[in-house]
Amino acid sequence: MLIELEQETEVPSVFLSLIQRAADAAVQAEGITVKTAVHILLCDDEAIRAYNQQWRKIDRSTDVLSFPLISYPNGKTAGTSRKGLLEAYDDETDCCMLGDLIISVPHALAQAEEYGHSPEREFAYLTVHGLCHLMGYDHIEPEDKIRMRAKEEEILADIGLTRKE
Repeated sequence: MLIELEQETEVPSVFLSLIQRAADAAVQAEGITVKTAVHILLCDDEAIRAYNQQWRKIDRSTDVLSFPLISYPNGKTAGTSRKGLLEAYDDETDCCMLGDLIISVPHALAQAEEYGHSPEREFAYLTVHGLCHLMGYDHIEPEDKIRMRAKEEEILADIGLTRKE
């Protein structure tokens, strides 16, 4: 997967390579066979709060925001909707653009501590969680949440980052 990375807040390079591994694993686990791309912005809590207010009308910071470019048919995801993916083809990148992710670096670090696992696992989780949204998963309805959580855990296990890490 091509990641167009923008850093307003610096992070160690180990996190950047982990974000790439997580993104590649997400595409592979979803069974996507076309080239894909995503734009990821790494920022601070103040910036993500402003984006959250602007786009969701929620005046607080959060860990990750996802802005999908593709609307999949009901019940379909990127792996089962090649046509939807191809509609998002971008000539400049020669990829199907899934959308944008915004990750708050301080939020991710605080959550890692709160949940008792490594910052690496939290950055990978937030990347995977956001990408799942971009690939058509959601967690509003209980059955959808179960499906999305299972996909997230499958992807994280593929890169060796289970809940205990």
